[in-house]
Amino acid sequence: MFVKGHKKFGGWTSESKEKRKKVHEIFDEVFEEVGGKDRLVQWVNASDDNYRDFIKIMAKRIPQAVEVSDSEDNTTPININVHPDLLKV
Repeated sequence: MFVKGHKKFGGWTSESKEKRKKVHEIFDEVFEEVGGKDRLVQWVNASDDNYRDFIKIMAKRIPQAVEVSDSEDNTTPININVHPDLLKV
């Protein structure tokens, strides 16, 4: 539980963020070398199971809540819910 004035434990340090960024860059390079978007599209279209797995992965990548701000710095929280039927084929 967060208590104001107490030291935060956990979270990403600048060093761990940099390492995570490097790992993402490596995966991006490998993705392109093995066929990139075209190969991913072929895999998704190859079967209903692949399509369902792809939708599950994409659903996890969508943030559950986002804050949007306008030019005057007014923020509005937006919650995103993925309907379970979207994960079915």
